Amino acid sequence: MPKGVSIEDHLSVEELEKRYPQAKEPIERSHYQIIWLIAMGKTSEEVAQVKGYKRSWIYELVWRYNRQGA
Repeated sequence: MPKGVSIEDHLSVEELEKRYPQAKEPIERSHYQIIWLIAMGKTSEEVAQVKGYKRSWIYELVWRYNRQGA
């Protein structure tokens, strides 16, 4: 079973959903989408499959977001 990850509530799920398509840089857009998907309850494995990243990178992004916010 995939390890669960949790997101700090720096931004609501709705705000994350708005921000990811509005991001001007593709990498920033992708990062917001990953955080949004995790905030919606997707597992790190599901997000990794959809986005094509390793789960370790998903954990790193979530860790950064939780520490630094948006």
